[in-house]
Amino acid sequence: MSKSDTAVPASVSAPRRSPIVSRDNWIRIVTAIVLIGSWEFFGRNANPLLVALPSQVLMATWEMLLSGELVEATIESLSVFAVGYLISLLLGMAIGILMGTSRTAEIALDPYVNALYSMPLIALVPILMLWVGVGFTSKVIIVVMFAIFPVIINTLAGVRNVEKSYLDIGVAFGATRWMTFTGIVMPSAVPYIASGMRLAVSRGIIAMIVAEFLTSIAGLGGLIINYSNQFQTAKAFVPVFILAILGNLLTHAVKLAEDRMGAWR
Repeated sequence: MSKSDTAVPASVSAPRRSPIVSRDNWIRIVTAIVLIGSWEFFGRNANPLLVALPSQVLMATWEMLLSGELVEATIESLSVFAVGYLISLLLGMAIGILMGTSRTAEIALDPYVNALYSMPLIALVPILMLWVGVGFTSKVIIVVMFAIFPVIINTLAGVRNVEKSYLDIGVAFGATRWMTFTGIVMPSAVPYIASGMRLAVSRGIIAMIVAEFLTSIAGLGGLIINYSNQFQTAKAFVPVFILAILGNLLTHAVKLAEDRMGAWR
């Protein structure tokens, strides 16, 4: 057999390897470098009491890590966020499903959900502090107050907007109400619920900081307040960047969960 008989056909090519860093990630990296570099360059002309340079923030981060206060504050804030966010998901999905499957429940609860979602909930914080104090419980309740409504509204929308053709198929195959709900309604509502979860992440982080500003002055919010009052701008910027990183990571985690739950699509 000649070499030409065993040669790989021209139409068959070796599998193309995906780049280690994708084009989208390269764009993000270059954008971050440009922004940080511009901040470092132009920030040197600003008042150091008002604006800290990225290099100074990096040094302050290292100092706060060595002292342990940054880790301790982050754990304290995340514990409040985690408990409040989990309660918001479970309770918000339950209320949204109840309103979506029961017309009576929707009529009864819809005015209150819309009213509380549209009003500035921060106005209720002082009253809440009178009722439950300024400890862990009050901060968790504040997170729930901010984060639960996107979950309720999006879950309701997901349950209500199931394609009629899917429901007709279930009826044609003799599916019970429970089978229709678990096999058709809930899977179809996953994208809506995931959107509510993403919105709840950002609102929950905002609520966590608001709670720490207005109640016990602790956690990452406490660091911002304390170092701002001491005019240590570089250290005040550190928790701000930590919050931005946490927000991105949590949102990305929710997106991965959404892709996994909605893989059937």
